[in-house]
Amino acid sequence: MLRPRRSNLSRQSRDARRIRNTANERTEEEQEIAREQRRDSMARLRASQSREQSEAARETARLAMQNRRANNRGQQIDNLRRRTRYLSSADLNRAAFQYDCSNDSSLHPSVCIGQMDVVCEYCGALKFSEETPGLCCLNGKVKLPLLTPPPEPLYSLLCGETQESRHFLANTQKYNGCFQMPSFGADIIEERGFNPTFKIQGQIHHRIGSLLPFEDTQNKFLQIYFMGNMEEQLDRRLEINAGMKRAILQDLQCLLHEHHALVRLFKSALERMPSDDYKVVIKADKRPSGTHEGTFNAPTVDELAILIVGEQLEKRDIVLTRRDTGQLQQISETHRSYDTLQYPLMFWQGEDGYYFNIKMKNPLNGEETTKKVSSMNYYAYRLMIRQNADNYLLRFRRLFQQYCVDMYVKIETERLTFIRLNQAKLRSEEYIHLRDAVSTEGNAANIGRLTILPATYIGSPRHMHEYAQDAMTYVRHYGRLDLFITFTCNPKWIEITQLLLPGQTSSDRHDITARIFRQKIRSLMNFIVKQRVFGDTRCWMYSIEWQKRGLPHAHILIWLVERIQPDQIDDIICAEIPDYEVDPDLHDVVTTNMIHGPCGAINPQSPCMVDGKCSKRYPRKLTAETVTGNDGYPLYRRRSPDDNGRTVTTKVKRMDFVVDNSWIVPYSPLISKSFKTHCNVEYCNSVKSIKYICKYVTKGSDMAVFGLQSSNTNDEISRYQVGRYVNCNEAIWRIFAFPIHERHPTVTHLAVHLENGQRVYFTASNATQRAETPPATTLTSFFSICQSDQFARTLLYSEMPRYYTWNASSKNFQRRKQGDAVPGYPDVRSTDALGRMYTVHPKNNECFYLRLLLVNVRGPTSFESLRTVNGVIFPTYRAACEELKLLENDSHWDTTIAEAIISASPSQIRTLFAIIISTCFPPNPCNLWHKYKDNMSEDILHQIRVSSRNHDIEMNEEIHNRALLLIEDMCYLMCGNLLIRLGMPAPYREMNDAFNRELEREREYDHQELDLVVQTNVPLLNYQQKEVYDTLMKAIDDENGGLYFLDAPGGTGKTFLMSLVLATVRARFNIAVAVASSGIAATLLEGCRTAHSAFKLPLNLQTIEEPTCNIAKHSAMAKVLAVSKIIIWDECTMAHKRALEALNRTLKDLRNDSRCFGGAMILLSGDFRQILPVIPRSTAADEINACLKSSNLWRHVKKLQLTTNMRVTLLNDTSAEDFSEQLLTIGNGQVPVDESSGLISFPNNFCNFVSSKDELINNVFPEIISNYKNYEWMSERAILAAKNKDVDDLNYIIQNKIIGTMHSFKSIDCVTNEDEATNYPIEFLNSLDVPGLPPHNLRLKVGSVVIMLRNINQPKLCNGTRLVVRKLMNNVIYATIMIGKFKGEEVLIPRIPMIPTDMPFEFKRLQFPIRLAFAMTINKSQGQSLKVCGLNLEHSCFSHGQLYVACSRVGRPSALFVFAPDNKTKNVVYHKVLK
Repeated sequence: MLRPRRSNLSRQSRDARRIRNTANERTEEEQEIAREQRRDSMARLRASQSREQSEAARETARLAMQNRRANNRGQQIDNLRRRTRYLSSADLNRAAFQYDCSNDSSLHPSVCIGQMDVVCEYCGALKFSEETPGLCCLNGKVKLPLLTPPPEPLYSLLCGETQESRHFLANTQKYNGCFQMPSFGADIIEERGFNPTFKIQGQIHHRIGSLLPFEDTQNKFLQIYFMGNMEEQLDRRLEINAGMKRAILQDLQCLLHEHHALVRLFKSALERMPSDDYKVVIKADKRPSGTHEGTFNAPTVDELAILIVGEQLEKRDIVLTRRDTGQLQQISETHRSYDTLQYPLMFWQGEDGYYFNIKMKNPLNGEETTKKVSSMNYYAYRLMIRQNADNYLLRFRRLFQQYCVDMYVKIETERLTFIRLNQAKLRSEEYIHLRDAVSTEGNAANIGRLTILPATYIGSPRHMHEYAQDAMTYVRHYGRLDLFITFTCNPKWIEITQLLLPGQTSSDRHDITARIFRQKIRSLMNFIVKQRVFGDTRCWMYSIEWQKRGLPHAHILIWLVERIQPDQIDDIICAEIPDYEVDPDLHDVVTTNMIHGPCGAINPQSPCMVDGKCSKRYPRKLTAETVTGNDGYPLYRRRSPDDNGRTVTTKVKRMDFVVDNSWIVPYSPLISKSFKTHCNVEYCNSVKSIKYICKYVTKGSDMAVFGLQSSNTNDEISRYQVGRYVNCNEAIWRIFAFPIHERHPTVTHLAVHLENGQRVYFTASNATQRAETPPATTLTSFFSICQSDQFARTLLYSEMPRYYTWNASSKNFQRRKQGDAVPGYPDVRSTDALGRMYTVHPKNNECFYLRLLLVNVRGPTSFESLRTVNGVIFPTYRAACEELKLLENDSHWDTTIAEAIISASPSQIRTLFAIIISTCFPPNPCNLWHKYKDNMSEDILHQIRVSSRNHDIEMNEEIHNRALLLIEDMCYLMCGNLLIRLGMPAPYREMNDAFNRELEREREYDHQELDLVVQTNVPLLNYQQKEVYDTLMKAIDDENGGLYFLDAPGGTGKTFLMSLVLATVRARFNIAVAVASSGIAATLLEGCRTAHSAFKLPLNLQTIEEPTCNIAKHSAMAKVLAVSKIIIWDECTMAHKRALEALNRTLKDLRNDSRCFGGAMILLSGDFRQILPVIPRSTAADEINACLKSSNLWRHVKKLQLTTNMRVTLLNDTSAEDFSEQLLTIGNGQVPVDESSGLISFPNNFCNFVSSKDELINNVFPEIISNYKNYEWMSERAILAAKNKDVDDLNYIIQNKIIGTMHSFKSIDCVTNEDEATNYPIEFLNSLDVPGLPPHNLRLKVGSVVIMLRNINQPKLCNGTRLVVRKLMNNVIYATIMIGKFKGEEVLIPRIPMIPTDMPFEFKRLQFPIRLAFAMTINKSQGQSLKVCGLNLEHSCFSHGQLYVACSRVGRPSALFVFAPDNKTKNVVYHKVLK
């Protein structure tokens, strides 16, 4: 199908490019000379024409433009008809993931906003079809007379194309300043360089003086009108405003003297004032005699009152003295002459502006009603474009901008004044205080506090805080957002340019840009939400903001039902220049709108430059693949020119500048091509982005940092007025009452207050009545409905809005009548509405604890029932929280040990105590020690009694010291600290004993036993193993160091070989250090620890460019590493390359040796077919880049290899041999892939397929009810899945099959910074399911299989250790280790505080560091050996090596059960890693 011919609009012809290039080659002086020549030529031509010829030329030009527009419009309609036929019916679901450059979605009905061709039947205003009917005149309720077009010469100056007209239009603000009667007081903001919009900070003040100046002073403002003659007035105006043309000023001056009513009136009044003791008064709201208040007339002489000084006047009246007294009067914003005094050129007749007493009309009969027209309604009416009417106010360009800002500030001032005035009448107090005060004082005038700028005032700080909390509510329910979109108004949109008057630019008509951007943002949201271009949308919200240059832009947050996966980022987001030959339309859009700057050295004045650097961090780093960033956003693919990346040449300060992909702002091709504007689309790959985005999207209008010289620092209204910025486009946006925030679904705010503590608003007249019958709140209504509604008693307070609506008038909850039916409750309907309780600071003690109870307690019927726990009514909410274990307190650790001593051995209690003081940091560990030291020392006492055969020996300090020594040794291994640094008394030990303990630990092996192990096992090595063993031992004996890598797939005897190497070195009284990348792998080797623990590696390796190990040079570990003969690192392929690089830097320093690893002997072992370093939500490029093979150190590696499968050799199992070969085929990525689906079929006879999850569970855990107490049986089996959600679902199902009571353990979550508590409320922290952390609500039974999530006592309790629960207590879990060297050993697991490191804020979760592990993720299973393995591939593997790792947990096909749709799945293999 041929591509439809594109319109010539916005295209650049060869002639146009030639002319532009010629112009660019000229110097600035040559260009100025050429412009001057053109101006002179045009001036001579116009001077030679008669008036008739000029009119004819203008008419010809007008008709030509009209024809061109008609032709363009016709061409657009033809294109629209050709392409809309298929677009209107096209399914755009997930179209952004499959961008088709041949489709022009900009013509889709959901994108096109149409023409401004809807005519209001009441006032004739022109509107877009989607604009609200009441935008212009409230459906006929507002009726204002049209303004009379100005006479000559003002009309020609506004509409003409002469040189004088262009000069006037470029300086309308200055010319108006020549004639304005009051002063204009505001802090006008001038941005660097170009200023396309008028912008002020703070409040606007208009002040007016006397009719005549004080003697010997110059006339100014209004006083100029009363100077001796016209020439003197002109001279004075020119003196004040240099650069204005005298002829234009003279014409305008004559016009105002002739037509402006107030000028004539002031002259008349001045003549009637007998002396300086008199003053002129213009009434604020006086209605002219014989007219209606809805009629707008210029003031008459009768409206001016000449009064003697000292008479009483209304506050808003304008009072002018005859002679200057040095005092200026502030003109009230609501005075009817406010507009015409300040803008005499716009209101050249002196017409009335807005004032209070303008009445609305009945649209049916045209009669006045009792309702008044608001200032917002008034000015919205004045700013509309109307059919067959010339609204000349829209022609005043810069002056029009000032007028709009001024009028919006007037509107806002009126609203704020209402709030301020009503604070004196409307007071607030907690009900309990009001009730007590009324009963004791009886005088309401002395009760209550003044209210402040409320959250209902849009843009106020309280409003913005509430909006941010609503965003966090979405995060709490739906997790991290998927997309962050910044959508900016394009002033070159065809819809804008078509509506501009001749000679105007978009910056002259912010009324048009505001209205069209409002329609565009609606279209964009419909495109995303209704057309589902990114898939189904779960929720969304956006906020409108204004650039420094005045254009509006929207920050949009999108949550999708189907999450965007890392491998889909490049499908929807691009940061590269498109190919012009393939997609010319997108190329034009991107090169026009999506290039940042350029800035930097070539353009240091760019608005983004701060302290000499680009605040947006451009140019970005070029990268061949999309990788994960450190700030929650990816680093998108930006190929360099050498890697086929494209470039374009642009002009920066008349110099050619080559732009490559480093300057491109990330965009969605579909969105950019559809809307043809700057639209930045970002994928949010981490919860890290939440804090920044929620702050960004809710920051509102710009506010200044300022200080007030005021005694009332609590006056929020004044602070808001002084600190805000207002520009023209925002002013018009707010005048038209367009929303600055929108969202879906709705969030209902729920009150939180103590009993009788609800906020009560009252006046002096109704205080007593309010005290007797306080109004209901959402909280008291919740209690009431729980008393009578059985379903409500099953809900938490925050869940109410989903099923009930809040009736604000009757103050109660009512069941929803629409929505989805709730199973078991036929009369109940549910929706997607969300509830959010107001936040409470922890310092508001009881209210904070009441809120905490509301987060956890379902269906309370009263404040008292909320404090009732297990039938006991507690006196305070805090006490109830403590009883429910919702608070962390000092007694928690005491209770933990008290529970343990009931049945635990002294050794277990010591270990528990060491864990507590090493990881939990109790406030007073000494007290715990002194209280329980006898319990921790009983076994030592028993040993001494037995060895001495003296049973009369009693507990003494020596025994306690020996217990302390054992505890200190454990603490040193756990956290690297001695007891003295943990707040404990130091035990007595010999000098340097603590330092040498680390060395002793590495040498305290039974050397005779090790010799026997070596002699016994060396002959058992096969040929390959013996060759590797001899190579390693020779390298150790030569002491030349070296970096070796042992490539050994599962089953080849790698662990056996490494254990033998360790035994050989240690048998010679030498030190061999063994570490592993995972906790479970660390349990397989004697004396092995995790690499992070042993080498003190940073937790955030991926964010540090050159990390080092946190090992002091003179520490014990430094000594160990310096003298070790070999360092073995098992499962190294799981480690980030920077971990190895950190060890290299550290060893060079510790050994004072510049060779690789300081000359140490390093043995790495692993299998690159297995899982690579885990990076959350990473791309393929992330994992490859983090892999060891990407490190510069890899070139030093000497490779050793094992290939013989020992399982096959020892067991002579042919099925195991076939299985091993098939596994390698999967691991090497050699299984054929279906190109259409990207899936593979499993090899024949590779596994046992099942058809459902239930069947999978029954095959892996047959008859679990009778077998779950057999720990050996349980340890041999597990089900693996790729995603946490699948694992959680399986664990829930399997645990429910076990007989026993379900115990629920809720975590205690809190932010580490108390002041952040209102930003991150408890329920939000509870909702976070962060990788590596236990769930908030941990549900367990006796017999449940769990897995450790932290290294709390290595190597016994490591991250990845599987255990079975033996006994459950509130603060301690008794469990038995199921795997590894310590299999069968009983341990105690306490709650410990855990702080995640990859969050944008610090929060702490106090919980047992375990998760259920009947099923576990494939990543967690690496290193585990099973006899029966189930594999749930309902969701396919998504990362390199996952399928290989999952299948290799067992050694034969009969032990592997697989559930996969159609028996097919995805096998992700990065062949680059295997080379």
